[in-house]
Amino acid sequence: MSLRFRYKLFSAGHPIFPLGGRSVRPRPILGVTVIGPTDSRLRDAVLDSAADDTVFAESLAAQIGVDLRNAPVGYASGIGLVRAPVRYAELTLRITDGHEYREWPARVGFTPAALKRTLLGFAGFLQFFTAMFQGDREEFQLTVNSLYPGT
Repeated sequence: MSLRFRYKLFSAGHPIFPLGGRSVRPRPILGVTVIGPTDSRLRDAVLDSAADDTVFAESLAAQIGVDLRNAPVGYASGIGLVRAPVRYAELTLRITDGHEYREWPARVGFTPAALKRTLLGFAGFLQFFTAMFQGDREEFQLTVNSLYPGT
């Protein structure tokens, strides 16, 4: 069974020429609950099929009880090509479309770099799902695949 999500609309404040003059941009955003050893938090996150990793703000780690002092370190870069340090930890992620939910252990990154929004990339997230983006309907679907380790 697939989980279905509507794109969220974000105001641009001006007409967007490539979208025929619309003043909003549709984006594949969903709520993800991040579950740590001592607490959990719900974050809005952008689903990005071009992102290598799933990355959260470093401040979230302390809020949910994740100790990053001896965590493996890596680096990530985005469209701005600025390398940002990332420290990795294993925790639990949960998503729901309001009808059903999925929960699984995931290795994700935490960065001190300023994030506009949490990033759901391949490692920790998309590796476990088949994603279908339906631009005409402004929705996306996630279906667990054979790598999915959760419930």
